[in-house]
Amino acid sequence: MEKYIFTEIFTLFPKELYSAHAGEIALKSEFQPGNGYIFKEYLYKKGNVVVSYAVPQAALPENAEELPPFVARLLMEADAITSYNKAILHYNDNRNIAHIIICTGEELKLANSFKADSFESALYFLFLSIQKLQMNPKQCVIRVCSDISQEQEETVKRFFNGVEKNNLDNCILK
Repeated sequence: MEKYIFTEIFTLFPKELYSAHAGEIALKSEFQPGNGYIFKEYLYKKGNVVVSYAVPQAALPENAEELPPFVARLLMEADAITSYNKAILHYNDNRNIAHIIICTGEELKLANSFKADSFESALYFLFLSIQKLQMNPKQCVIRVCSDISQEQEETVKRFFNGVEKNNLDNCILK
């Protein structure tokens, strides 16, 4: 199983507009990562985008230098969905961080991470994001990529057309 680096500090650039310097400047201005972070990039070929991301150097084991960011795995997960409206939600309750990916057709509409106190808060942000993109939540099947309870699954089903589960927590580098 391939492993991924978990980070909420990332941004996406069209490949044609990307430079390592521009990526670092964007991350520093948006996230203020401070000292001790290393800046990396990952080319996501299908979307012709570069994921610029930062990770604390202390959090990287020696063999992790070439590992892609977790958001890249979520983008691949979105590509695997056959429905037109695609929404991915991952929530890490150890760090209280959520990742969301929203696509219509083959077009990436949103790739974001944010702090969330609970799965339900992350789900609410996903719901608002889908509405803001003028999508109908009742026409969206949500793929949840973290371990959720039966009660949480029922909550997703109340607001969306359905839920698919694919727990990806085991592919995150610990």
